[in-house]
Amino acid sequence: MSFDIFYMQIVFLGMLVLAAHFGGKVSRHFKIGEVVGQVLGGIAAGPIILFLIEHKYPAYRSALHSLHFFTFVFLSIIAFGIGEELSKDNLKKVGVQAAIICFIQAFSTWIALTLTFLILGFKPILALIIGSIGIATAPAATFVIMNKLEIGGRMRSTLGGIVVLDDVIEVIIFSIVCQAALQIKKGTNIEPGTILFFVSKEFLFAILLGLGIYMILRLTVERRWLRAEEQKKGGTVLGPEFLSRLISEMPGPAVEVFVIVAGCVCLGVGLALHWHLPFLITAVAAGILIANFYTPDVFQSLRVENATSMYTLIFFALIGANANLESFHPGNFLYIGAYIGARSFGKMAGTWLGCKITKQDKRFTQCLPKLMLPQAGVAAVEAYFVATVLGKDGETILSIILPGLIFFEVVGILSSERALIKWRSWTTGGGDLIGEEDIIRNALEKDKINIANLLKIECLRVPFKVESKGEAIWDLIRTLQAAGYIDNPGKVLEIILERERQGGTTLGQGISILHGRLPELKEPAVALGIFPKDKGAPFGGSEDQMVDIVYMVLSPLSKPRLHLQVLASIARLLSNKEAREKLREARDEFAAMNIIRKYSKAS
Repeated sequence: MSFDIFYMQIVFLGMLVLAAHFGGKVSRHFKIGEVVGQVLGGIAAGPIILFLIEHKYPAYRSALHSLHFFTFVFLSIIAFGIGEELSKDNLKKVGVQAAIICFIQAFSTWIALTLTFLILGFKPILALIIGSIGIATAPAATFVIMNKLEIGGRMRSTLGGIVVLDDVIEVIIFSIVCQAALQIKKGTNIEPGTILFFVSKEFLFAILLGLGIYMILRLTVERRWLRAEEQKKGGTVLGPEFLSRLISEMPGPAVEVFVIVAGCVCLGVGLALHWHLPFLITAVAAGILIANFYTPDVFQSLRVENATSMYTLIFFALIGANANLESFHPGNFLYIGAYIGARSFGKMAGTWLGCKITKQDKRFTQCLPKLMLPQAGVAAVEAYFVATVLGKDGETILSIILPGLIFFEVVGILSSERALIKWRSWTTGGGDLIGEEDIIRNALEKDKINIANLLKIECLRVPFKVESKGEAIWDLIRTLQAAGYIDNPGKVLEIILERERQGGTTLGQGISILHGRLPELKEPAVALGIFPKDKGAPFGGSEDQMVDIVYMVLSPLSKPRLHLQVLASIARLLSNKEAREKLREARDEFAAMNIIRKYSKAS
């Protein structure tokens, strides 16, 4: 390696990380998700700067291309992580309905893309490859948004099951058609039976490599390293003897296990690539074996907080950096547009059809299809792989897929974020629930509730002097207990926290409505905390979600409509800007109660 390439690699990496980091901050500011900014930052640091300076610094191109291997490493670790979701216990949780939705949308997308490119005159094997790549979704970006919005429960579990099965289906179909393409390229007899024999043989060898990864991990990773309770606080963490000799101060066990997992996966995948085997099958097979025949605790190492955010940033930045601006040549627009159109149709129509067949409710059916559009990691690396092993035909596929990925990263993630914000609004009983959901809106309008009639003076906490979300929840629970509404604060805390995991309860404008339903209640119980002026606490897991008005609503389990009516009455009251500002200025419970009575009548 020349010195020019060496220092240019360092320069490029620095520019890439900074561009992706600040791009993510800018895109987050405009509410379109950090991943979009990271991809666009990669485009700025990669092809755009390359276009501007390559004539003077030709080594910049080599430096950019030299980091391609990282995308393969990252994808291999993701594929290994899929194994956790394919453990016996997790497969049981996916459920029949999620599996049905997944299979319908996956095969709808594959068929739609394959037929589209057959009509456009592509060879059948190339059309099948493009169709298989189109199946892949990008759950990472969607779940990042879910984490920020604190959405859990049914939406999270269903989507998780769908995207995991989706990627498994995609990996298998892609590996089969890609290996078939390689056999055709080698001149193997094109008869289906002959090709099937060679593909089956290569799959078997890939699985055997996965078995090798499993054996090495099982021999080197001991269960005790995965148990944090066995660590001595402030003492040396036990680890592999070989690593102990190399490192005097050991990192946390999760970091060590991550190092071993990454090393073993890279070794197996590298050999699979060397022998032109389906490398994703190698990684997935190893993960499945670990999850089912050793311990799923190994996968905790893949979620090391600081490391995860760093290599995720670099990964998405490299996706953008490796984009080829020449792919946007007008001659390719027809194929790029066909890919975007056919994939969008297959994903959304297939998911919608699956929701209808499994009889999902209106809100779920409206939101879920939009979450299936994002596409990045798996598809990007597979496109690079195809371009590498299939030559000119593979490069044609790459020139179609990459611009499509950029579109789906920007538009797909934006669509997902908006859908999830709407879902959170619906599940919290405010916002768009009142304005757009016809079924519930009509029921609420028939019999409005005046919140002032439910809220008792002894259930107001003004000023609300707590420092955190957890303190706020517990203080309001104890307030309702003191007022005689509940006698089991521990159980209520579990219900409130479980509701929080299902979906964030912040409504914007500094407002949060914590709520849950209890079987023993006969009538709703409402508490309210108002922070001192210019004070508040972070809700929603982000400093951007500062809250200074906090309601807690507990309703009878047997009266779901009543629960919604109470939430709606609070939402109506707080939709009045003047009422919100007056409440924030209230000095005590009596002043706040008078404001609520006044503006509840107006609403």
